[in-house]
Amino acid sequence: MATKTHLVLREEDVVKLACEFMENRDMTISQISLERESGVINGDLSDDIIFLRQLILDGQWEDCLEFIQPLAQLQTFDYNLFQFLILKHKFVELLCIKSEIPIANTESAVEEVVKVLKEIEDVSPSKDEYSNLCLLLTLNKLNDHPEYKNWNPVKARCNCFKLILPLVKDLLAGEKKEAVPTSLVASNDRLLQLIIKGILYESCVDYCQQKATASKNSNSIEFTNILSQSEFNDSDLSLLSWLQSLAPDTFSCPFEQRSLNVDVERIQKPLLETSWTEHMLVTPIRSNIFPHSAMPHNKPKSTDIMTKSLSLLLNKSENSGSLLHMSKSLASFHLTGKKLMDTSVDHLFKNGEDVFTAPPGQPEGESPRPVTTPEHLDKQKTRLVSEYHRQKTIHEDSGYSDPSAQPSNSTEDISQKRQTSEERLVEESRNSDLVKLPTTMAKPKFIKVTTLEDVQAVRCAEFHPGGKLYAVGSNSKTLRICQYPSVAELQEDHETYQPTVLFKRTKHHKGSIYCLAWSPSGSLIATGSNDKTVKLMNFNANSATLEGTESDLTMHDGTVRDCCFVEDGGNGSPLLLSAGAGDCKVYVTDCHTSTPFQAMTGHTGHILSLYTWGGAMFVSGSQDKTVRFWDLRTRGCVNVVSYLTDPRFGAGTPSAPAPAGGISGVGSPVASCCVDPSGRLLVTGHEDSSCILYDIRGGRSVQSFKVHTSDVRSVRFSPSAYYLLSASYDNNLVLTDLQGDLTGPLPSVVVASHTDKAITGRWHPTDFSFLSSSADKTSTLWALPPI
Repeated sequence: MATKTHLVLREEDVVKLACEFMENRDMTISQISLERESGVINGDLSDDIIFLRQLILDGQWEDCLEFIQPLAQLQTFDYNLFQFLILKHKFVELLCIKSEIPIANTESAVEEVVKVLKEIEDVSPSKDEYSNLCLLLTLNKLNDHPEYKNWNPVKARCNCFKLILPLVKDLLAGEKKEAVPTSLVASNDRLLQLIIKGILYESCVDYCQQKATASKNSNSIEFTNILSQSEFNDSDLSLLSWLQSLAPDTFSCPFEQRSLNVDVERIQKPLLETSWTEHMLVTPIRSNIFPHSAMPHNKPKSTDIMTKSLSLLLNKSENSGSLLHMSKSLASFHLTGKKLMDTSVDHLFKNGEDVFTAPPGQPEGESPRPVTTPEHLDKQKTRLVSEYHRQKTIHEDSGYSDPSAQPSNSTEDISQKRQTSEERLVEESRNSDLVKLPTTMAKPKFIKVTTLEDVQAVRCAEFHPGGKLYAVGSNSKTLRICQYPSVAELQEDHETYQPTVLFKRTKHHKGSIYCLAWSPSGSLIATGSNDKTVKLMNFNANSATLEGTESDLTMHDGTVRDCCFVEDGGNGSPLLLSAGAGDCKVYVTDCHTSTPFQAMTGHTGHILSLYTWGGAMFVSGSQDKTVRFWDLRTRGCVNVVSYLTDPRFGAGTPSAPAPAGGISGVGSPVASCCVDPSGRLLVTGHEDSSCILYDIRGGRSVQSFKVHTSDVRSVRFSPSAYYLLSASYDNNLVLTDLQGDLTGPLPSVVVASHTDKAITGRWHPTDFSFLSSSADKTSTLWALPPI
């Protein structure tokens, strides 16, 4: 029986051979088409570089600049050259559209071309480069210029990536899509080499057969034609078997050296004639695998202004409702798919006069626009795509979609400890058709359930972890603990009443109570004051009273502005964090011994806010316009986010290399801060009335937006991070919908108002209700009536 030898051929490798063959011959249109249809790319590139390459090939020039923004501050990255290459290709494509479509020569279209040219002037490596581009404006057609005689957008985009690759290859090395050796990348015209070797092998087989049969033509080897049929069977290893049977001495015999000259007759490519505008404006074909599935689902922004002048109706691609696989990124915060929920809180964001959006980076002085909720699509993410965040929403030409469109949302479970009312509503809606609000019903609104009145401003209010109690501290030095009422049967005609006060202590501090906090178990309560002390007390939830002796902590030399507990202190007791004015330190106290054992330094201004989201990590926001991330395990600061500078206007300070951006360009003190339950998204409220979303893992700002007109003194995510509650000195508390693309306009609505400054807003641990405190001398419990 003949011995069998196994040979494995991968069609993916064959596609790589074909891609390399076409790339070497500038047959880029065929190459890119083959890549799209096969999902195979011939290259040993990281996911981030593959994603950047696809952005370039799709002509998403603005997204390229946004995606690469995190590298802009690196000294080893030539950011100006990167911008120049991107803007140059964008400019040339705009010129092509302008020359091919006469109707596109509108004033707005010309302004767009001139605008891009102005941007190029700022980053051009030389005056000659800039002058050459200006010269193109004088031509009737782009191909009138010798350099662009055979220009086409696909070839130009491929060349653009080749020029950009050396700039980013080392910086975006990252994780490779697959751990494959470089040898599995086709190179050196490998396809042609294999064809030559195949012809030689086939010819050798024919020659050996002729020798064995004493054929007349057995004195010389005749090479077969590449397309000629041969009797050679690709599964026949007779020649190799014969070679293996030869005696070893045979291979030591000298033989005549011969060289092979291969004449490759190059193909004569035809001149391509078409309207390249149609190719640039049409939505590219996409497969359901990376990187195509992660591409923005809108037309390239650079062509939007041209498209408005055309009668072309370009259909935008739609994705299915299934949730695609998400890799490690900020995907958790781009809530994709439908939430399958139509509850009273959703109807707060139905179009109406009281719903507005603050577009990203909205200039100061502009009024918020009426909301038209964008429709969001599922998108697959990659590594630095978490920086780009950057998966874009489908917008209509105006930048917004149908006003009646329902937001498309879903999220991975980022609340690991409890199932909140939000999550229960989602689950219930899957099993019920009775959650639709009748069209005739008035839009729901948060209702005042209880209002606690004091003789002075109420600075702080916090729910007990168990949810049945809440504590309130005021400038009158009074500490109260109140009973939380049931809101399950709340009606719209509810009459506000005074809460039941279970515990009251006057003159709790010598000064105003600025902050208070509960330990995770609810057995401890801490308060801070402008008398420069922190009081730590044991609390009995059953009797709603303070027990045992209380500890007065006197290590601060200024007003204690905020305090919070960290779960595990090593000995089973929590640690207390406190900070404020004076020495600008964060003090760590062992609650078991009531002894401060560490002072964490770094801030240069008053610390106004502290927040922890579980574990040993916490953040602090300061008047020095920075947020610092601290890790109790390392006993120090592990990251600094600076709001001294907007990344659009320059870099941050050397000590704060990660500027997050303020809307004015000069930054603003951080009045409040909060981190979502998964520890990936930071939100900060500032004294200039802005709120900023910051991608912690990606290390960059997601967006800055304004929904208030004065200092934002409190920011908190709802228990499942679907919504953001912010309280401001403009007297209002605003609910912002975080379901969808966080880089786009965020629908917001004023859900509560006081007659004086709103100071805090705190969510109930499980119910969709919140507490507010205000300078109007009240603390109010707000809840939304169920449908």
